[in-house]
Amino acid sequence: MKNMLRIFLVAVIAAFTCGLFVITDTTTPEEREAQRKAQERQACEWDETIQARYDFTALTKFLKKTITEKKRWKDIDLTKPKIADKWTYHKGGMVLTSGDWIFRAPNPKEDKFTLTFSFHKDAKSGLEITLNCTRKSKGKFELIDITGDDWEIVEM
Repeated sequence: MKNMLRIFLVAVIAAFTCGLFVITDTTTPEEREAQRKAQERQACEWDETIQARYDFTALTKFLKKTITEKKRWKDIDLTKPKIADKWTYHKGGMVLTSGDWIFRAPNPKEDKFTLTFSFHKDAKSGLEITLNCTRKSKGKFELIDITGDDWEIVEM
């Protein structure tokens, strides 16, 4: 009987404790809809600004030329990631892709942007290789430097 009481108390305490860590969404449907519309508006503005400020044919040529000139960064072959003929928008994502490459410009009104790809060391880890660049004009770009950030898939 004592064991049953202990098990019951532990179960009650566990349920109560877990209940304290449950995060509930306190926003109303109207607030969620307003947030969704604001995010869509922001993504649309990003797309329009990027379209106006970048010549993507020139960006593809710049990426290919840079890779041809650099060929390697540390021990990584930069010529392996695919480059597509066109850049593809990802609605709401505020990024574009070309093959294995990802274009990011967190503030599209500034001239800094990055071109990245993931180099897989093995099935669970790798490096994100980043070409840090600047926009000189709509069709002219310059490589500033190349960096790499380790990543790892963590299983829980």
